[in-house]
Amino acid sequence: MRFELDEGSGRARWSVDPDGMRGRALVQSVGSVVTIPLRLGGAVGFSARVRLLPHDWRDRAGALQVWVASTDSAGNQHMLWSGSLPTAALGNGNPGGLPVRCKVPASSTSLKLGIDRPGSAAGQTADRAAWVGTEFADGAGAQAPAVGIVPQATRPRSGLPPSEKPLISVLTPVHNPPLNMLEDAIESVRSQTFSAWELCMVDDGSTDSAVIAALERHASSDPRIRVERRVIAGGISTATNAALELATGEYIALLDHDDTLVPDALERVAETIAAEPGLDMIYSDEDIVIDGRPIWLHLKPDWSPDTERTNGYTCHLGVYRRKLVSEIGGFRSEFDGSQDVDLILRVMERTDRIAHIPQILYHWRVHASSTAGGDAKPYAYVAARNAIAAHLERCGIEAEVGYGPPGLYRVAHRVDPQQSIALVLAVEGPAGLEEAARSWVSQPHPTWKVTLAAPEQALAACADALRTARVANSQMALVATEASTDSAAALSAAAGAANADLLLLMQAPAAGLTHDWLTRLIGYGNQTEIAAAGPIVLAGDGRISQAGVALPEGVPLHLLHGTRSSMDHLFGYGTSVYNVSAVSGVLATRCDTFRRLGGLDPQFGELALIEYCLRAGATGGRVVIVPDARLCTTGPGRVVNDLPAIWRLRRNWAQTHSNDPYYNPNYRTDCGDFEPVRT
Repeated sequence: MRFELDEGSGRARWSVDPDGMRGRALVQSVGSVVTIPLRLGGAVGFSARVRLLPHDWRDRAGALQVWVASTDSAGNQHMLWSGSLPTAALGNGNPGGLPVRCKVPASSTSLKLGIDRPGSAAGQTADRAAWVGTEFADGAGAQAPAVGIVPQATRPRSGLPPSEKPLISVLTPVHNPPLNMLEDAIESVRSQTFSAWELCMVDDGSTDSAVIAALERHASSDPRIRVERRVIAGGISTATNAALELATGEYIALLDHDDTLVPDALERVAETIAAEPGLDMIYSDEDIVIDGRPIWLHLKPDWSPDTERTNGYTCHLGVYRRKLVSEIGGFRSEFDGSQDVDLILRVMERTDRIAHIPQILYHWRVHASSTAGGDAKPYAYVAARNAIAAHLERCGIEAEVGYGPPGLYRVAHRVDPQQSIALVLAVEGPAGLEEAARSWVSQPHPTWKVTLAAPEQALAACADALRTARVANSQMALVATEASTDSAAALSAAAGAANADLLLLMQAPAAGLTHDWLTRLIGYGNQTEIAAAGPIVLAGDGRISQAGVALPEGVPLHLLHGTRSSMDHLFGYGTSVYNVSAVSGVLATRCDTFRRLGGLDPQFGELALIEYCLRAGATGGRVVIVPDARLCTTGPGRVVNDLPAIWRLRRNWAQTHSNDPYYNPNYRTDCGDFEPVRT
């Protein structure tokens, strides 16, 4: 709910933890009014807290007047609430601010938040205030789900009985690691809270006598530690396969010779297996550590096949059914450096019984010769690219695999130039249409048409805008709608009239910014397991408008909205495709999938594309964002905070999306910025 207040709020910007104030706040300057467009099915309650920022409250003087008003369809303004915010200098200022509670009439078309300076105020009076904890409640008093920072839940100990404790074989190939790191790695296994483990270590031609002595000492002191020594180094795959031959456990876990497990890592894995005995692969979150200090938390989504194909994100801790690994041939030396990426890609060709543990169970430690250190092993990036290319070929997917930043890859599918695609959109008039259409004409895929719905009185102007952009008459189909037709219903009507292999649904005109944006979306939209593919959509000011949608609490959380980020810190410079629960704004889908799912449901208004994706996901279809397909909206913004549609979506999907599978539960949910919860 709080995110929806972003839409249509003009120059207002939400920020996270401003001035040391915990949480997410709409910081507003004195003398401004934030207007939030609304669509209501009845009267609703509005609540928030308005406060001065901590430094302003302490260091400034005077007071600010704050107010909430509504506007109806006739343009009449109705004052709903007002109050005074004094600073500490007046002796009665409250650092926590004022609670705001008011009822918004059903006739309201917008909500206005205002901040003024009293006429007598001057000098050091504060220049801004913040709205926090904003929530709506429907007419029946049902509250929108709380959206805020919550501490990471601690899972209780399971107390697994012996019969449910699978033996886990930890495989560790060893080759001249720093001795202290090797000792730490071994000790991290010996210190596990879970006892049903064996540590299978193969020394691959180490020349450091201290390393060899340490291995022999540990093997003699604990019967669960098994060591084999190879005099001549054969490489990491050869050594890991040798460790695999030593293993007797039902599952294997991979531990590098310079990394460590958290004390309860194997217990968490065993609990997961006990809950789902058929699992073939389990992976966890991890962090990267330097000198004992975490420098980056890698909080991962649940199983995301399309992310894996461009990112290899699962990484550590990786646990696999030993029998399956042996059946597919173990580790392959031609992919040394990325042998685990190759293994995972072959595993996913055989099974989807894959689970994610959203806890950091593995510490990936940085030193001069480690992959985590950056570019110590450039051959690993080449090996991973080759592994992805071989995997796609085995799966019958025709594509070129290119390099992104280290460890990230671009899968560009081969697209039949004769494949038809309909660009489907509904508009109220020609505004922004010509600019968008010029980019459609210049993109390289030749067989596309436009299916456009608009009020009958605006159709001729829309057709002229398309022709001015050099869209041929044969490339356009026009659908007349009533002036009162809802935008979602109009888009649904246009989609129903389109005739093509694929549909590209646009909720507003958008211009392509990247040369092959349409080909990229077609390539992913063609995949039989992918129900919908979306691009990154920018607003006119260059900030992200749409980059995928999560539903961690049954309410849409738009990812990276209002930022200039492009998942660089997660997936790298806009090259790596990532799975999401839904996309909005622009969506590519196969026509047969669209018809099978029953098309769009207009009752969800501006959320219709999101609801379509959720229905697709419920039937097994995946949804992806293709970040290097980029567009920019050109038409006027028409987003309205449709509260009945939001609550309807919440009722339908909160049960299945109490935790979003692609948005780690350790990320904060007051902002879709992929930032960890602060504890």
